[in-house]
Amino acid sequence: MEVLGNLAQGFELISTWQSLTVALIGLVAGIVIGALPGLTATMAVAVLAPFTFFMESVIGIPFLLGIYKGAIYGGSIPAITINTPGTAAAAATALDGSVLARQGRGRLALETSLVASVIADLIATFVLIFVAAPLAAVAIKFGSPDFTMLYLFALTMIAGVSGNSFTKGAFSVGLGMLMACVGLDPVSGYQRLTFGSVNLLGGISLVPLLIGMFALSEILIQAEKYGRRILTETAGDDQGRGLDLKTLKGLLPTIIRSSGIGTFLGALPGLGAEISCWISYGIASKRSKKPELFGMGSVEGVAAAEAGNNAVCPAALIPMMVFGIPGDTITAVLLGAFMAQGLLPGPLLFQQHGPILYGFFAILLVTNLMLLVFGLGAIRYLQHITRIPPGLLYPGVTVLCFAGAFAVNNSTFDWFIMVAGGVAGYLMRKTGVPIPPLVIAMLLAPGLENNIRQSLTLSDGNYAIFVESPIAAVILVLTLTVTAFFSWRSFFPTRNPQPQ
Repeated sequence: MEVLGNLAQGFELISTWQSLTVALIGLVAGIVIGALPGLTATMAVAVLAPFTFFMESVIGIPFLLGIYKGAIYGGSIPAITINTPGTAAAAATALDGSVLARQGRGRLALETSLVASVIADLIATFVLIFVAAPLAAVAIKFGSPDFTMLYLFALTMIAGVSGNSFTKGAFSVGLGMLMACVGLDPVSGYQRLTFGSVNLLGGISLVPLLIGMFALSEILIQAEKYGRRILTETAGDDQGRGLDLKTLKGLLPTIIRSSGIGTFLGALPGLGAEISCWISYGIASKRSKKPELFGMGSVEGVAAAEAGNNAVCPAALIPMMVFGIPGDTITAVLLGAFMAQGLLPGPLLFQQHGPILYGFFAILLVTNLMLLVFGLGAIRYLQHITRIPPGLLYPGVTVLCFAGAFAVNNSTFDWFIMVAGGVAGYLMRKTGVPIPPLVIAMLLAPGLENNIRQSLTLSDGNYAIFVESPIAAVILVLTLTVTAFFSWRSFFPTRNPQPQ
């Protein structure tokens, strides 16, 4: 009952025309961005996040949450209509969705994607509402050794699941931790890796770096492809009949199961919507009464993939809010936005800013209803978004990148950071080194360093403190176990069933 009372206060807090309007604008913008091939949800949140730093938290954060939710769903639109996933999280959706569109059943695929997304998001949001606060009450009892081991576990997981090579993932983590050391030592004030530059005394500005690594690098990749792009087979304007109640009833078990998978995976650090969509799709194909239809135009396949990836959105907020550990790259950007608003993620967040957090939970529920209503009314028009010429689209996004990078600190030096991040991100993509571990490691490194120092201060330099706590010892065993597993997988890789 206490949770429901807090949620009611949250609804009261965000029940202003400003909060609801910007949430709707963010949702629509997210859908449009997600529907444009090459523009990812991470790019959208990273580019637009700086513009929310000057807003109240109950206005700026709902805008970003709307973008997040809309972009993940929006990726299914081009996946179905032109067989080109708008986001990586919609890759599995394209397998059956595009076939359905070519069969003249595109409207059925689009409405199935929408309804599955809304149901999955709703389930995961309720899990977030009822799990986050009790988990924070447990996390508040963690000591510095426990948090040290938790950070190490998160970094190990992120390095292992972000690519096919654990070595490259670990290298990316190490590079991110090294970049986090730039600036002044928090204890001694000694300059670290500044190379005499006054602009680096405060460290590397995070948001311009994120814009460069995710948005600018993507623009460089797309510019490289533009000259040799092959026209994709598109679906016609006649998209047939939509989703009826009988079909939806038959899909509900698959949607609920995939929602549970997405919620569980989203709550684990490093496992994002890109992985969840494939796991949900694979399990659905094995549990289906008609597995032979998967890949040949299965409505069940579309529902499973979309429920799996959309359930990740609210679930990924659990580790970010409770432990300050981003669940994926998008929540890594959101973590920076929270901090810019004076909302420091961690166990104390619920004690210090409880009403605001429940306001964010309320906005997640409201935007879910908005997504359903807007989506059902606009599906027939949204598919035409994919026809925007790349020659017009990407220059416009580039302008937004420069504007967003400058808006953070009103510093032209941030442009150099953004461009350097863009070039580095481009090179990392070309060489197969994953970017997410670098970004998340850069965010977690200060907390890791602080907890290591606190632990060693408490123990007078005795490293045994990291295994004397039962919680820390258990997490250390888990860390060693997953390290051994990922190392073994690197030496004995299995064939990847996902299309490249």
